[in-house]
Amino acid sequence: MSDARETVKLSIRLDRPVYDAIANEAKAADRTITEVVQSVLAEHACNVGSLDPKVIDDYRLMWGLIDEAVKKAHHIVQSHGLSSDVTYKAIQACEGDDSWIKRYEKYVRDNPFKHGNPRKGTINKELGFRIVAGLGVFAAKKPDGKPVKVPVNGSIIQSYTAIAVKV
Repeated sequence: MSDARETVKLSIRLDRPVYDAIANEAKAADRTITEVVQSVLAEHACNVGSLDPKVIDDYRLMWGLIDEAVKKAHHIVQSHGLSSDVTYKAIQACEGDDSWIKRYEKYVRDNPFKHGNPRKGTINKELGFRIVAGLGVFAAKKPDGKPVKVPVNGSIIQSYTAIAVKV
């Protein structure tokens, strides 16, 4: 979570049942196994206090923003029903919340609407994933099985994954 976004490659062995459980969770969430493991390890490192307090604050800021976005998504679904663009609607609601957007700007350390910031990659992926997971819904899929990505303009995100909605 430093400005440099330095990463370290890690190779680990897992018992088959643990690997299979993580693989199933990742597949159900349209995430990679690596993304699931990274999230679990980051949460653990924060919870045991083995990270620099500034890094912990950064993670907690990110998770707080994500939690609020999930709550906004729930409110949208309760008020208007589920739609394929509920993730984008939740992001728009967040963008319209002065407190939320100021904290997002603090997290990304730049103009929130500027693209190309590597700090946005982490939080924006998590925003999409956590909104979908928090609503208990699934991504819409193309015939080839890949998620339906919808491009957007004038937002903190460049695209979102559409939600599968039964008609």
